[in-house]
Amino acid sequence: HFRSHIPGTNINESTLIASDYLNHFHELVMLLEAVSSEPDESANDLCAWRPVTYEEHFSESGLGEKSLAVAAYHQAPPGIRARFDEVVARLHGEAITLIGDVSAALKERNYSKLDAACQDAGDRLRILIEEADAIATGEAAPRRGVIDALFRRR
Repeated sequence: HFRSHIPGTNINESTLIASDYLNHFHELVMLLEAVSSEPDESANDLCAWRPVTYEEHFSESGLGEKSLAVAAYHQAPPGIRARFDEVVARLHGEAITLIGDVSAALKERNYSKLDAACQDAGDRLRILIEEADAIATGEAAPRRGVIDALFRRR
């Protein structure tokens, strides 16, 4: 039933997941880049960022297909949805930790440390976003060993 309504939307016909949700995390990466270059102007926006669930994202969005996106997500193949949800949980956890790291550097007004923290945070988040996007679009996910090695650096 869902697949007949999906053409022309951003919902993947195989996974039943809309990668638009990942825009929430792309926004965080952009905020980190802004803080790195303009800390005083962007710090409040970064500190105000909070993780939202897939359902919350679509209920707050202006997308016309939001109800369909949520309904399709709930019908996604269980293995795919579980993998996607696992990566999203890692994104949420990393995001909160990284915002804390950047906030600490902001308070110290140590701009070289701030720049490094923002760069590291953006790199970490981009890798997880790529992994989530690959799952949502049904593509091959990045090699798990590469991802695990990056996150062991912490």
